[in-house]
Amino acid sequence: MLKTRTAASAAILLLVAACGPAGGASTAPSTAPATTTPASVAPATAAPTEVAIAPPTSLLTPGKIADCVDIEYPPMEMFPSADVTDPNQAVGFDVDAAKAVAAKLGLEIEIRNTAFNSLIPDLQAKRCDIVWTGLYVNETRLKVADAVPYMATGQVVMVKKGNAVGIHAEGDLCGKKVSVQGAGLVEERIIKASAACETAGKPKIEIQAYEKVPDEFQQIVLGRVDAVWETDTGALNFMFDHPDEYEIAYALPVDDNYGVYYGKGLTDLGAALQAAVDALNADGTFAAIAEKYDIDPKLLEVKE
Repeated sequence: MLKTRTAASAAILLLVAACGPAGGASTAPSTAPATTTPASVAPATAAPTEVAIAPPTSLLTPGKIADCVDIEYPPMEMFPSADVTDPNQAVGFDVDAAKAVAAKLGLEIEIRNTAFNSLIPDLQAKRCDIVWTGLYVNETRLKVADAVPYMATGQVVMVKKGNAVGIHAEGDLCGKKVSVQGAGLVEERIIKASAACETAGKPKIEIQAYEKVPDEFQQIVLGRVDAVWETDTGALNFMFDHPDEYEIAYALPVDDNYGVYYGKGLTDLGAALQAAVDALNADGTFAAIAEKYDIDPKLLEVKE
């Protein structure tokens, strides 16, 4: 039984290492991205000194930062109980971290609950200043927005305990039914993996994409899919809530980052966010928030 998500994260890191060339198993899938940080991602800076951080001047409302969040992805963002619906009462690493950044910048913060598919479009439409909600930093999104990385993450394929379906590598997904959350990096990668199956003369992956994360996990509960391809964060949280029922079939390298997205070209906002993130990492605030939600603080060391 998993004792904490932190311990489970460590187990995934060991699994990733074992799946590398030195472990004698298959290498990382060809769909995994390079670890080079894209040019439009705000570069990491040295830990700041005790100087005031210049507040951003391009906010939609002076003195307030509006944050679009898809509040359905524990432990990153969630409501504290079923009877709470006010977005500003949401909790989780992303929400607490965003509030800490706002306080560091001397700003009020407004949390706006936003459907996953509308997050970046709402940012583009200037309905929010930032999107801080467990989104991967990837080239598709960076074409229309900029980002500050804040946490390393990876992806895993989860199956029912015992792995009766025999999934141990990407090639084993050919012909299998797999659920994912649509409109994200995971869906992009599984589509490429399915195309690779067909190129190799194997049956394609039967992809089932859902808008909501709980819906994709529900498919394996009901026995409608053989596996779920999700972020390590999402899968670990699900396994924590369903002990001894599921396992990680294989893990992709932890070489992605979650990022805070902001409007394209808004350098004042990007600089303020980066400085605040650096400061809160340096003083241990982010590490304390991570530990509060059983997230390994080592994941705060973003991948360059």
